[in-house]
Amino acid sequence: MLGYPEFRAKGYEIGSGPTESFCKTLASRLKGGGRRWDKPAAEAMMALAAIRQSHQWKTYWEYQKANVA
Repeated sequence: MLGYPEFRAKGYEIGSGPTESFCKTLASRLKGGGRRWDKPAAEAMMALAAIRQSHQWKTYWEYQKANVA
């Protein structure tokens, strides 16, 4: 079970509204006029947008650099 009161006390959003809104906005950007995406490219772009929106961009790329085979 999630500790909602603890998350709220830390200032975290616990509702699904912001996530649903972001998904709708991102999907509409991917489906803009003249844009054609195959499934892997669309999923990659959505993942990168989510990383950026969650303020994890720098952490993600530092991890990628440290773990390149």
